[in-house]
Amino acid sequence: MTSRRGFQETTTLPRVKPQFALWPALRSVRAPQDAWYLRSAALIPSAVIAMGILLAFGRLDLAGYTMAGSMCALFAHALPYRRRAITLAGFIAMLTLGCAISMAVAAATDSMLIRILVAAILAAVIKVAHDASSVGMPPAVIPIFLVTALGFAPETWSGLALHVALIAGAGAISWLVSMAPALIRRDGPERRAVATAMRATARVGRNPQDPVARDALAAAITAAHRTLAFARGADRAALAAHLVACERILADPSQSHPERAEANARALVRSRTRIPSPPLTEAEQDRIRGARLAHDAPRSFAERHRILAAFHPLSPSAPYFWRVLLAGLVAALVSWACGGDRPFWAITAAAVIVQPNLLLTWRKAPPRALGALIGVWLYALIAPVAQIDLIVAAVLVIVLNTLTEAFIARNYLIAQVFVTPLALLMSQFGGQLSSAELIWERSVDTVVGVIAGVLAAFLIRNGHLRRHAKEAVERLEAATASALRLADPAAESPASEPGDAAPDPIRDALPADPHAAGRARREIIAALAELTAAVRTADNEWWTHRVDEARVIAAQNEAYEAIARLG
Repeated sequence: MTSRRGFQETTTLPRVKPQFALWPALRSVRAPQDAWYLRSAALIPSAVIAMGILLAFGRLDLAGYTMAGSMCALFAHALPYRRRAITLAGFIAMLTLGCAISMAVAAATDSMLIRILVAAILAAVIKVAHDASSVGMPPAVIPIFLVTALGFAPETWSGLALHVALIAGAGAISWLVSMAPALIRRDGPERRAVATAMRATARVGRNPQDPVARDALAAAITAAHRTLAFARGADRAALAAHLVACERILADPSQSHPERAEANARALVRSRTRIPSPPLTEAEQDRIRGARLAHDAPRSFAERHRILAAFHPLSPSAPYFWRVLLAGLVAALVSWACGGDRPFWAITAAAVIVQPNLLLTWRKAPPRALGALIGVWLYALIAPVAQIDLIVAAVLVIVLNTLTEAFIARNYLIAQVFVTPLALLMSQFGGQLSSAELIWERSVDTVVGVIAGVLAAFLIRNGHLRRHAKEAVERLEAATASALRLADPAAESPASEPGDAAPDPIRDALPADPHAAGRARREIIAALAELTAAVRTADNEWWTHRVDEARVIAAQNEAYEAIARLG
């Protein structure tokens, strides 16, 4: 049943203190499911096609604009193709609009203060919107860099229309390239999402008592259900059946067979044949049919419009927005005061490291600063080669982007080493600049931006995170209580008389409505995933009171019990 302990008084809970350990910020993380190769495989043809067209017209000097559109091919690869078509088109439109605003401001005024203000606002909007959207990896650094950089580049009203058209045209090519794999296998993203959940069951099987593994499985199942919600096709039911099998293991880890799960996941991703369904009971088949009913149920405004909800004043992203805006403004003004005429470097550095809480912000700061300093010296080595010809520079940009994508989810320090010369090379397409000048400005602006980002995280605390975590616990408890009532209606009836028949635990554990059971099960799993993320984020925000951990653990244990009884 739902926990009746309630939250402890806020003042009795310990406060979170800042943690500034250096090694956790620099070490690599295990991210075997990051589909970086798909992002690189989409970027390469997108960039080559757009640059080939420019080369045919002898205008490769405009490649910086087409690269902005080509980089849209890096996003939305986790979405089914039907959903990807809409989401990626919206992303391309928004990026083109942001670039157009920046270039229009650059053409309209030479005032550095106005340019800095507009760039900082755009960076804050992009940061919050990108993190709230479903476009996925890579992080917001790319759209922030592209949009803010154009605000400080030379621009005229006569050339504005052409430059916007180049970005939009290259974005259209990116859209076509990203959608092209649908001609070969229409259910590739769905297969990868389900395979991720299957691999997560292997980790639970090897460590049944590991709460992190069970939380990761709940998150993977929830993500796969969201992917399948937008899927179509004959194999959708078979994929949903494999997710039900994953839910079994969340309820009973002893049923896991790690080696078999990993082998099946590999086969699921690599095969192009029809997907065989695992053996399911009739109740589990009904649960799959009920999942569709759950998806079609009315959803809240925040669920239907995640980006708009992120800008609500009471959203956990509201202090996040002000942090990015303040950090970007301070960093750009300091950079300008130091003599820099391209303060977008500082805005990008500040915006990228700012995260929803202080600990995550700090873990971005050292690798960002150190990686950028190493990266500028890597640029110093390759700059003479890149200056031989613009085609050579374009090839180096593509190679560096591929290396960046390979490491961005595993080691931010190494990724930063490659993305720094990538950004510096892109700034050379509009005209050759002094390498020594670029190296010095980039080094100073990165350090300034990192310091400004950390200071903003200190000055603006995100008090909404704890409230969000508290609400997540309450939603999980409510979903668990509802599921337990569904699984055991007798629990709500008056106490039985001595002469009544003895209770049958098997009969009592079977819900009367399988469709309702499916909806309840998925609500619990989704609430589990949301709670894990909310508590982790809240407990990393400095000097706020911690969430009541005892109640969180009790709610999670009751949720696992309810999942088992529903199945």
